[in-house]
Amino acid sequence: MDNAFFSRFHPRVIGVLWRDRNFWQIQGKETRSVMYEKTFLRNFMVVTHGEGMVSINGVHHPLSVGSVFYFPHRSRCQLTYTSEQPMQFYSVHYDYKLIEWDGSTVTCLDPQESGMPLPVVTQTADVENFTVPMKRLYDVWHKKDGDYEWQARLMFLDIINEVRKLYSQRNEGDLVRRAIAKSMEYIKSNYAEPLEREELAEVATLSTSYFSVMFKKVAGCTPTQYITKIRLDKAKQLLQSSDLTVSEVAREVGYQDPLYFARVFANHAGMPPREYRKA
Repeated sequence: MDNAFFSRFHPRVIGVLWRDRNFWQIQGKETRSVMYEKTFLRNFMVVTHGEGMVSINGVHHPLSVGSVFYFPHRSRCQLTYTSEQPMQFYSVHYDYKLIEWDGSTVTCLDPQESGMPLPVVTQTADVENFTVPMKRLYDVWHKKDGDYEWQARLMFLDIINEVRKLYSQRNEGDLVRRAIAKSMEYIKSNYAEPLEREELAEVATLSTSYFSVMFKKVAGCTPTQYITKIRLDKAKQLLQSSDLTVSEVAREVGYQDPLYFARVFANHAGMPPREYRKA
């Protein structure tokens, strides 16, 4: 997440529109698709009804209720609705500058052509968290009471910040899942060795306590339970495909005490290792 961008982000709302069925009327005829050969206004939108698709420079992104999306500046965009009823959405036309202030000097930078450092489309689960603020923004803009432009800018910033936080949380979640997956692969490669929680947390580059919580959330079991599963799965393979004794199998999968191995195996497999081999 480019926090430096948002700390300098200074938008100006130019217009707030409600795109209903009339949006899809061209010369009195309804169409399912609207093309923008090159966007000159920056647009930020939230879908409230229907389903469809937005194509940005030939790349297609599905849209549904709760989709938050924007048109990158000077891009070729196409909006299409695929639901039975026309897709409806709020649209904010805006521009922005990047303002840097070190306490004495102010620097104003032109917007980036690529737009905001956010996905073109973000699908939200809490739909009202975005549709309700957009409705309020629309109402404030069209009432034009007093300092409505100032209010609109603050409201728009709040909405952008919600998208930023949502993206940041999802990005962090992806990083954690990859870290846990890395520790799981480490277990599969080193199951015969003594494995401590601290060692696995270090592999995942997470704190020990956070690692334990997130491992269970991602894997559905504790690290110890996962290690046991991997070891016993390997033990079953060896019992069925090798002539190793039970004691040798125990050592091969990380158990130095054959009796303890036999108890753990019986608890999970429902029978002792020797009976499992015969079965």
